Amino acid sequence: MSLTAPPDNSWYVCFCKPRREAFALRKLEEQGYDVFLPLLTRWEKAKDGWRPQQQVMFPRYCFLRCGRSGQSIAPIRSTPGVSGLVTFGNQPATLDETIIEALRALVDKQAGAVAAGRTPFRAGDTVDIADGPLKGMSGIVSAVAAERVTVMLSLLGREKPVAVPAAHLTLA
Repeated sequence: MSLTAPPDNSWYVCFCKPRREAFALRKLEEQGYDVFLPLLTRWEKAKDGWRPQQQVMFPRYCFLRCGRSGQSIAPIRSTPGVSGLVTFGNQPATLDETIIEALRALVDKQAGAVAAGRTPFRAGDTVDIADGPLKGMSGIVSAVAAERVTVMLSLLGREKPVAVPAAHLTLA
């Protein structure tokens, strides 16, 4: 296994211990490596409504490259939170900068979309009412406000708009 960075300064794929990606990231950064841990933001239902929650895009994996010229990759194996580098035979797996840039762009785009809304619901989404007096009914979202979502429900044979708290809804 090569113990120094290749001349093109490729990114390595690091295999982390279960649910220790953030800890491994911190420890690798302390050693001077450039580290990238892609996180996705998803909506999670909480007691008081919907809240954005971050999760690791690739569980147990992060990406790193040497932060300075001639830096060895040997200490990575013994870094707390790290199981080792992904290898193909004796050669560590590497990625081009373009792949990392594409992942960064995807993460930024997805985080921006979540930040733009206060709930995961958009007009046209099919939702189920999971709580309250209309529990068990399904409808289509027609409008979204800060705390309430207007849902078109079929009541007595007619489509009626009904304002429902966002915390009472789930995506169908």
